[in-house]
Amino acid sequence: MTLERIWEESWSMLVAAVKDRKSPMHTPALATVGEEGANVRVVVLRNAIPKERQICCHTDLRSGKIADVKRNPSVSWLFYDAEKKIQLRLSGIATIHTDDALADARWATTKLMSRRCYATTLPPGTQSDEPTSGLPDFLVERNPTAEESEAGRENFAVVQCKIDRLDWLYLDSRGHRRAKFIWKNDALSATWMIP
Repeated sequence: MTLERIWEESWSMLVAAVKDRKSPMHTPALATVGEEGANVRVVVLRNAIPKERQICCHTDLRSGKIADVKRNPSVSWLFYDAEKKIQLRLSGIATIHTDDALADARWATTKLMSRRCYATTLPPGTQSDEPTSGLPDFLVERNPTAEESEAGRENFAVVQCKIDRLDWLYLDSRGHRRAKFIWKNDALSATWMIP
């Protein structure tokens, strides 16, 4: 396996994971830095564009991850496929999109059941005296109609990340293999690393 092939296959795995809900790479962990330190959470990979080195997820504009990215746009993503024994760590600079063409295009691709997540009356992370989804009563047992779902658009955000580092790790009982890719000054450098 060559470094070039690893770079290409890593991105191919990400592109495939966008559409394959059963792929373990479909739900990576996204790490940010907040006021109280590191924060990590599982997100859904919504897009991967290899030529632009971009990946993205959707989130509620009122969520803690948005505050974290505004404070410090450096983020890391962790992907792991246990069957293939491949771990990918990607890092880069995140941008938040809410009222632009990208956000509009991504909103248009969301299903009604996904749009329901943005219809909570209070922001994610708000304390509650009892267990609750935060959804209005009329949406607790059903998905919104297309018209009803538009109320959640104001809370919808895309976190898009321009990847500048990719760390690939292959786990093997005979000895792991690791490669590191860094994109700097419009050039990609790649090297093998000791795991």
